[in-house]
Amino acid sequence: MNLLHPDVQRVIRDLDYLTEAWPALVVLKIPGPPRTWVETPRRAGVLTAADAERLGKKGVPRPAPADVGVLDLLARISTTIDDIARTVVVTAGLDNPDANPPIHAEEFLPHVPATVDPCSWMRTTATWLAEAHDNDDRTVPWVEQQLGPLVSAAARLLGDLRDGQVMNGICPWCYGATAVGVGERTMQIHYPESEDDEPLVICRGVNCAPPSSACGSRFRGQPAWPIREWDWLSKMLREPNDIIGPERRPA
Repeated sequence: MNLLHPDVQRVIRDLDYLTEAWPALVVLKIPGPPRTWVETPRRAGVLTAADAERLGKKGVPRPAPADVGVLDLLARISTTIDDIARTVVVTAGLDNPDANPPIHAEEFLPHVPATVDPCSWMRTTATWLAEAHDNDDRTVPWVEQQLGPLVSAAARLLGDLRDGQVMNGICPWCYGATAVGVGERTMQIHYPESEDDEPLVICRGVNCAPPSSACGSRFRGQPAWPIREWDWLSKMLREPNDIIGPERRPA
């Protein structure tokens, strides 16, 4: 059954994350609310006091400020999840007017519009995702492609990239390079699924390629540093204000 397939589980985790993040995003659209993290049961591990001390002020997590894009993001989530849920329900075989009795997809969709309560539409998607993927194995890749930008945008606004704390310091090798520019906080704590493995600091910057003398480990293609290197790494990180002007952009 595809429900246990890692790809299906990954998409369901994205749906769960957006469901839990939605109330915090709604709060952020109100002028002047505190820009605090929303604590959810799905947030991954938290740094120990010793690890936080080791990383220093550049490793202390802080929320990213919200911006005028919050309203746009809320609208995009509602519109996208409406389309996703309808597609998944139909692909799962829940729309067959010729059946006896007829089956209509609308019967399996929430009665409240996605613009009012997108969370119920996300739960409906999660419920029928595995069955839809059984019928068409293009379903999960398509849903993941639709959700990916929304999850990233929500996490960025909430200062929560889901895996672990995002470090305040900027990577000195890629200068915090992302699709939108440089100076972003791309250094993040990664907590492994196995308790036998230690946490890593990973740079998720675009084309980040430190020399081998500065980084001897990789995680899913990205540079990674184990705990024993955190003292050294914390001294290498840049301050956000250090990354200014096009002359600091990576080659």
